[in-house]
Amino acid sequence: MKWRSGDITVYQQSKEFVDTVVIPLQPLSFGISMKTSAGMADYSLLIAEETERQLHGRLFLMPAFTYLKHDSEEALISRLLSWVKELKEEGFRHIFFLTSDAEWKKSEQKLGENLLWMPVIPMETMDPSYKEEIIKEQVKQLFQIILHKWQES
Repeated sequence: MKWRSGDITVYQQSKEFVDTVVIPLQPLSFGISMKTSAGMADYSLLIAEETERQLHGRLFLMPAFTYLKHDSEEALISRLLSWVKELKEEGFRHIFFLTSDAEWKKSEQKLGENLLWMPVIPMETMDPSYKEEIIKEQVKQLFQIILHKWQES
C-alpha cells in the first residue's frame, strides 16, 4: 500500500496484517551533484515501488523522506526518529529505510531500524526491459532481508 487515499482506506480496514513500512531516503542537492542526487532518488523510488507492488497488503510504502544533502546528521536522525516513533505508535513492527546514499551507512546504528542500502545503477539510458529486469533482481535481494526480519519476530 502507498500513501494515497484509496490505499489508506484499505489499510485502515486491514491494518492488523500490515506491519511493515518502507521509507525511501532521498537526498536533495544542487549544483554539481544535482544529477547524482536525482539519480539516487529515481533508483530508490523504483526499488521501493516494486517492493510495495510485490508485497502489497503486507507492506506500506511511505512518502520519501527528502533531505538536503548538507543537513546535519543529528538533525536528520532526529527527524527520522520522530517518524519511527509515530509509526511504532501506529502499530508498525518492521521499519525499513531504503536509500542509495552511502552516507547513511555511517548512521545505521543510530537509526535503530533496518537500513537497506542499494548502490545506484544509472538507468536513464537503459533499455526499458533490461531496466525492469535489474529492478526485479534488486527487489529479490530486499525480499530476503525483509523475510528474514519477519521470521525473526
